[in-house]
Amino acid sequence: MVCEEAEFTFTVECADADAVRCALAPRNGLATHARWVCALDASTFAALRREQSLSLERAVDLAETCAAKLTRAREANDGRTLCVLACESDGRARLEIVEDGGHRLVSVLEMPFVAMDDAETRRLVSEEYESMRRRLLEYERRFGVL
Repeated sequence: MVCEEAEFTFTVECADADAVRCALAPRNGLATHARWVCALDASTFAALRREQSLSLERAVDLAETCAAKLTRAREANDGRTLCVLACESDGRARLEIVEDGGHRLVSVLEMPFVAMDDAETRRLVSEEYESMRRRLLEYERRFGVL
C-alpha cells in the first residue's frame, strides 16, 4: 500500500550510548493514531551494524545519524534524499533512507520499527489533544471566541 507524503516527528530517548529508543509520530494530521518505535540495545545494534556494514560505533550514533538524515531530507527538499517508511499489516515497519547516487539510488540506512502498543499510543494522543485544548482555551481567553 502506498500512502501520500506524510511528515513524522523523530524522537530519541537515550538510557546510555548503547540503549536507545527511537519513535516516529505523525506531524501533519495523516495517520494521527499510528506510532512506531525502535528499541536498540547493544545486540540489536551489533546485528544492524553487521547487516548494513555501518561504520558507526554506538547505538546513539545510529539514532543521531538517522535524525540528521531525516532533517536534511525534509529541509533540503531537493529529492536527493528520500525517507521511506514501509509498514506491514502485522505492525512491523522499516524506515529506509535512500540517497541519489547520480545514476542510481543507494540505500544508506535501514531501521526496523514496530507499532507502539495501544495503551502508549492512547496516552500520547490524549496528551497531544489535551495540549491543543489548553492552547485553544488560552487563545480564546486572550482574543475571544473565534
